[in-house]
Amino acid sequence: MKKHFLIVLCFVFFNNVLQAQVLKTKDVPKDAIGAFKEKNPSAKASKWEMEDNQYVAIFKEDKAMAKSYFTSSGEWIKTMIEVEKENLPTNILRHVKKTYPSYSDIDNIYFLKQAEEKDSYIIDVIVQSQNIISTIKYTVTGKFISENKRELPKEVVTSNKSDSEKMTADNRPLKKKSVKPKKLPPVEPDLIQEENVPVAVKKTFKKRFMNASEVKWYYNTDDSIYRLTCVMRDAETEGFISVGGSWISTITVIEADKLPSALYKSIDVFYSNYKIDKVKKEVRADKNDHFIIDVIEEQNKKSGHVTQMYLDKNGKIIKIVDPEIKEDNKEPEMSDKEKKEQAKMEKEFKKDQKMKYKSTNINESELPPGVGLWIAREYPEYVVKKAEYKSFDEFSEHGNIYIILIQRPGVNQPFATGYFTRNGILLKVEDDFKVEGPKKEVKKEVSKAIKEAFKKDNPKVEDANWQEGENDTWIAVFDDRYFTNEATYSAAATWIQTLVIIDPEEKIPSIIRSFISKQHPEKSIRTCHMIKKPDQNPYYAVVLYDKKSKSTTELNFTSKGKLME
Repeated sequence: MKKHFLIVLCFVFFNNVLQAQVLKTKDVPKDAIGAFKEKNPSAKASKWEMEDNQYVAIFKEDKAMAKSYFTSSGEWIKTMIEVEKENLPTNILRHVKKTYPSYSDIDNIYFLKQAEEKDSYIIDVIVQSQNIISTIKYTVTGKFISENKRELPKEVVTSNKSDSEKMTADNRPLKKKSVKPKKLPPVEPDLIQEENVPVAVKKTFKKRFMNASEVKWYYNTDDSIYRLTCVMRDAETEGFISVGGSWISTITVIEADKLPSALYKSIDVFYSNYKIDKVKKEVRADKNDHFIIDVIEEQNKKSGHVTQMYLDKNGKIIKIVDPEIKEDNKEPEMSDKEKKEQAKMEKEFKKDQKMKYKSTNINESELPPGVGLWIAREYPEYVVKKAEYKSFDEFSEHGNIYIILIQRPGVNQPFATGYFTRNGILLKVEDDFKVEGPKKEVKKEVSKAIKEAFKKDNPKVEDANWQEGENDTWIAVFDDRYFTNEATYSAAATWIQTLVIIDPEEKIPSIIRSFISKQHPEKSIRTCHMIKKPDQNPYYAVVLYDKKSKSTTELNFTSKGKLME
């Protein structure tokens, strides 16, 4: 078998040589060379070839061999980047194994970029038992697109009889197997270039994500939300902005020791034998801010099964998302009585079920936090029976929406259907007993008088992001040369205070750090703020965290670093 397969590869290598004509650079049209440089500014063509009257530039992209195809007039046709089999999405490998369980090998693996088409993967599946080569195309996430089958070259099929026969074929050649391509980094679905981001979205980004670095933008044409990832103040950050430029939410990875002590209590009560793996804080436009905490059971660290806890700032659990674990053991056989009860329950549920649409169900763990909050607040006794993400005529302006069916456990129990936007904002409720929609919140705007007062106090600040505070106050968030500032004003445009966030820790005055290390060696600094108020000298407010007792302590220091009583 191995001997015959090597014959296939040898045939392919010689066929490649015959089909591709190597060109000297001087024989390549200037338009094609110029188009290649414009398309790949940081790449250098190692050589040029002619294939099917197309000019092909051979080069490396991210250490992987690649080929770009151009017309003589410089029009870009496609780019094919070699990919190793182990770097293919698992969905592709599953599809191949399911479709061709006896396949011999997967070859000619490319990541394909094509003009006016979405990026895709293209592979050749060699099935010697069926005497075919199947060229299959997939999406970047591994979903099947198309397939083209052809017979294996006759010379390969008859190689059992004579290994010395010469082999030729008029089909797409397989690559030389001995040349192993370099690993290609994972493809990120929906990744877009910054120039494709609307101006309104960029404007909001500059206000909400000041001093961000390593920015990447993502957009799915089926949604109405732009997603971005970046690094802010040395922390991984994710943001969501609507196509109209409205900020939706910001998720930031934070250190576990910076969690409020109330959250540790909730973890200790419900997951005492678990270890915190990752902590994120989500700040939302709808004010439903919360923490997302990944915890792993101490005894099963290697399993990688992560439980997600959603908690508010007071430590109240919003929802728990348990990992999906496939059980090896079959469920125990039900008794006749249990089977009858089960059948009755399913019959009653189908009778009352009103969701007329058909689509692929999604897991409850994939729902936005706003859905869980709604269920916990309005229907605490209900459970999710079905969840879908699709377009709906009544709310077409929102793009795809979540349609959630919930029901009280038991037979012939009431149910309700909720409709939510992509980020979990309630649009409508259909209920057996009531029909209601979300309460329309009157969007408040900061007054002109407050803005003028701020400008008078801070003439050098050109741009500030305004947020509504507590007790009818407004907060202006802005960056000076070194730190982020939060200036608070009353509704009457009176300055109340300015809070300066001292970060990183090295920026805290050394006299304060020295005092803490000597007097409180068992504690770490969680936050440090300089607070400025009218008719009062500026002072430092430092919050310390004791990891052992999981408690916090606040100390105040003068501007010269002296402890205040």
